[in-house]
Amino acid sequence: MRKLTFAACLVVPVVVLAARSPVPWGGRAAAETARIRARLAAVERDLRAKDVSARPPGERLARSRNLDVLHQYWVRGVFPKNTGVPGVRVPYFVDRYGTRCAMAYMIEQSGRGDLVERVAATNNNARIRDLKADPELVAWLRENGLTAGEAALIQPSYDGPPPAPPPDASAASVGYKTTTGVAVGASAVTLALNAARTGMSPNLTGVLGIASGAMGLAAGAPNLNKSGSRRTLGLLNSGMGTASVLLGVYRLTRGPGTASRASVAPWVDGHGVAGASLNVSF
Repeated sequence: MRKLTFAACLVVPVVVLAARSPVPWGGRAAAETARIRARLAAVERDLRAKDVSARPPGERLARSRNLDVLHQYWVRGVFPKNTGVPGVRVPYFVDRYGTRCAMAYMIEQSGRGDLVERVAATNNNARIRDLKADPELVAWLRENGLTAGEAALIQPSYDGPPPAPPPDASAASVGYKTTTGVAVGASAVTLALNAARTGMSPNLTGVLGIASGAMGLAAGAPNLNKSGSRRTLGLLNSGMGTASVLLGVYRLTRGPGTASRASVAPWVDGHGVAGASLNVSF
């Protein structure tokens, strides 16, 4: 019996898909918390060192009480999160989770939760300097021993989630990955049918091999000149498709009396790229 060894080397690189955290902050949360805490600690220190002896006693007492509240706030370290403005640092009076900024917290602790709710509903991302025309807020600042400038120092801005990256033309779409899975799976099945004794008609398995291989070639050829994962999947489709077509043609031309053996040997090249060598003997 004549023997023909058909070797199809299929390079199968490992594709790593980076999983995105559903939490917008991810690993940046700790750094953002540390930044805001350091800022508020510095502001508290500067405000306590400021000479306010000329102010009325009631304002000085309220000021000291508010700075104590500010100290408790930044030590606790639970700050608003900017979940709505990607790539930009903006203030939040109250975030979507109900977390108060330093100013909102101080106002609420003084018994003016109604003022916090109104500002959050009407000017949630406004800076204190933009609220200087708000008579209730101005009155609160005066009664509590703080100026608008000092309140602006107390009010941080919060980093937003990173902007979405531009579309990567080299990245394979979910649809193309699905197509690759179907085409490669079909080629693998028909390769096995044509390489082993299954009792099926060689004409049938040969036709199936050619059909599935043609599907793989059709899916792979347009992406061979691409880059990134599209080219990788294009090569995989084309390699499996070619092997399936050739083996299908061989099975059709050799007839039913041909014995065959098949083996698969895994390998890794010098660059760490994994692959497999398919050897079929007839």
